[in-house]
Amino acid sequence: MTNPGGALSIEDVLATSYLSAVPPSEATKANSALLLVDIQHLAEPAYLASKAVKAGLPEGAVADALADYDARFKRALSNCVKVLDAARAHGVAPVHVKIQSLSSCARDTGALHRRLGWRFPPGDPATEFLPETAPLPGEIVITKTASGSFAGTSLDSTLRNMGVEHLFICGFVADECVETTARAALDLGYVVKIVSDGTTTYRADAAAYTINKFTGFGFTMSAEDVIELFARMPEA
Repeated sequence: MTNPGGALSIEDVLATSYLSAVPPSEATKANSALLLVDIQHLAEPAYLASKAVKAGLPEGAVADALADYDARFKRALSNCVKVLDAARAHGVAPVHVKIQSLSSCARDTGALHRRLGWRFPPGDPATEFLPETAPLPGEIVITKTASGSFAGTSLDSTLRNMGVEHLFICGFVADECVETTARAALDLGYVVKIVSDGTTTYRADAAAYTINKFTGFGFTMSAEDVIELFARMPEA
C-alpha cells in the first residue's frame, strides 16, 4: 500500500508486474491434494536433542537452545493434524512424503544429503512418521532422498494420474524441504498454497522470512482458511 507521505513500498512496485495475472482453476475435492512433507521423527526437536546430547553437548544447554523451535514445532504440528483431519473428512486426498532411502545401506541417498551425512535407511527410527499425522492404510506415501519432494520421485506423475492441480502443503522444515517442494510444484504448474501456520523451521526469523515471501505472492493460507475451504469445495 502507498504510504501516507506518498512514498511507494517495494510491494507497490512489484504489484505492477501482476496486472495480467490469469486466475487459476477452481479448487475441487477431485483436483486437490494435501501434501504432508517430512512429518517424521527426524524433524522433531526431541530427535535433534538426542543427537546433540549423544555428540557430547550438555543436555540442559541443548534443551535451552531448542526451546523456541520446540514450541513452534508443536504449534505447527497441531495445525497439520487439523488440516489432515479436515482433508480426510471432506474427501481431499492426503499424500505423505518422507525422507528415507530405498536400500538398506542407504546407497541411493541423494548426493547433497550424502555429503551432509544424512543417511536414513529403512527401519531407522528417524524415518518413522510422527503418530499424529501417520498415513492411514491406502493413503499414498512417497519416499525421497533429496530436499524437494519431486526430485527423483514419482510424485509428479502420481499427482497428474490423480488429476491433481491444487496442492496444499504443510510439514517441515519451512525454508528447506517445504520451500523446495513448493517452488518445484509451482514451476511444474500446480496451484500451490503453503499452510502458513502448518510449518516452521529451526530459527524463528528464517521461518517468518520464508512464509512472508510466499504470502507476498499469494501462495499461503492459514490452517483455519484451508479447513474452511475443504469444507465448501465442490466434488469436481
